[in-house]
Amino acid sequence: MKAHPPTVRLFTFLLALSAAIAYGDEAPKPDDAQLRAGVVRSLAFLDKEADTWMDEKSCNGCHHMPELLWSHREAKRRGFAIDPKMFAEFVDWSYSHSKDTRAGLEMVALLKLAMPDKPAPELTDLIVKGQQPDGSWKPAGQLANMQRRGPHDAMGNSTRLFLLALGTQPADQATTDAARAKATAALAKDEPAKSVETLVYRGLYAQRFGPSDDVATARAELLKLQHPDGGWSYIVGQEASDSLATGEALYLLQQAPDTTSAEAIAHGQAWLLNHQRADGGWDIDITKISKTDRSAPEKAKSLKDATGIYTFWGSAWATIGLVQAFPITEAAGSTTP
Repeated sequence: MKAHPPTVRLFTFLLALSAAIAYGDEAPKPDDAQLRAGVVRSLAFLDKEADTWMDEKSCNGCHHMPELLWSHREAKRRGFAIDPKMFAEFVDWSYSHSKDTRAGLEMVALLKLAMPDKPAPELTDLIVKGQQPDGSWKPAGQLANMQRRGPHDAMGNSTRLFLLALGTQPADQATTDAARAKATAALAKDEPAKSVETLVYRGLYAQRFGPSDDVATARAELLKLQHPDGGWSYIVGQEASDSLATGEALYLLQQAPDTTSAEAIAHGQAWLLNHQRADGGWDIDITKISKTDRSAPEKAKSLKDATGIYTFWGSAWATIGLVQAFPITEAAGSTTP
């Protein structure tokens, strides 16, 4: 791995120093018992919500079943008690609905990332067929024009997401290499990130495929965007922290925690625990993320439904972010992003 440039090293040091001054020596840091209790509550919330989703819906959604499987697999690998019969039911239901891409092809990518050890050549084929002539993938649904981040962020995120998904299986190495080569020009057009998720996907992509300097850059930018309360907002420039962005940021930062990020991680964890509801989920103000106007009285149902989607989405990512605090105790298979 290449050494980080002096400017990046200096920048991350200054970020860590400023964080220490801002938080202070007496800032609360969650202990293992508090973190474990938060994860257990959130897993129970996701279980209940997933049962309702499967009873009422006929598709996985980009925001429900893949994130549910991802959170539970991450927890299981770290020694949390996951009912094997229940988890098997979740897996079977999700894969039985995996060819229904009405919610967007991103669902397929997230499903592969959630279950990287499960060969799914039919899902690989769907992803390959979805690549556009310019090498990108077209974002869909909530991941496209419903969010405030803009089309360029959405395209870059979806493209990196699909390439990460293709890279989960060693047998797909040649397919992944070809798709990445085709996507080179599209990914070279990066603009300043408009969402925290963009920085996270850029960091995860660089962590898997390189260059390593891009990982350091994404991490440094994430640290810079952390709010004084310890959380992150999904859209860059928003003042209110939310569970979706905070969970995603913690996920990337904890892939390789170091002295420059330890304080930020602790305060991100504390923000999530301090804002967790009694039922294990997290509230989220979708008007800070979605650009769709749902303020009219006749759109009350649309607001309620969309809020339910983002509540689960944010709670799932918060769970994934929190569970990274625990070491892996179960043998890992394929490399995860």
